Amino acid sequence: MTPNNLFASPAEDAAAARAEAQRQRILDAAQRCFITRGFHAGSISEIAAQADISQGLMYRYFENKRALILALIERQLVHDKDSIGHMPASSDLVEGLLGCYQQWARWETLAARGNAIASVALYAEITAEAHRDPVVAEVLRRHDRQTSAAIADWLRHHDRARGRQVDEDDLNQRTLLLRLLVEGLAMRAVRDPDLAADTVRHLLAGAVSKVLAE
Repeated sequence: MTPNNLFASPAEDAAAARAEAQRQRILDAAQRCFITRGFHAGSISEIAAQADISQGLMYRYFENKRALILALIERQLVHDKDSIGHMPASSDLVEGLLGCYQQWARWETLAARGNAIASVALYAEITAEAHRDPVVAEVLRRHDRQTSAAIADWLRHHDRARGRQVDEDDLNQRTLLLRLLVEGLAMRAVRDPDLAADTVRHLLAGAVSKVLAE
């Protein structure tokens, strides 16, 4: 809370809450539009219509589509940081990742909280845009560094809770392994959506045990 917030009136608090709810509704609409239409085909007017607001009001919150995609990246970072600290134990993590693969394979959008790749389609759109737009690329790299740092911190606590001495080089490699696992699983869901659940579960169990050093 900032010093200005400390002295905000109830009316100002209510107005700020309404503005934030409006902003989140716009981001939800933009996410749906970018998933179904793609970043470049999706228009500001379509997003405004999905959010049920005027195009003029939309520009009060986001000046262009780049601002929208940057805000989507930042919102995902908040969700990721919140969820990484509460990652489940080994068996639950395996089942959770298997569930992600199955939903991605059906082209479903996962609940945003706790999923770095809520939608494979949106993930691909943002990654492609990063190759074209250096501003998006830099924000995405910062998101990636902060997410990796959060995973490494969780693994560090995981090791210490089990009485292990933390090896930072090993921990960084295990962090990278988890990133590769999740991102590779998402791409595999697109290219090979019919893998048997038992096959995926078996492979995930081996990889997760290495990530957790179990």
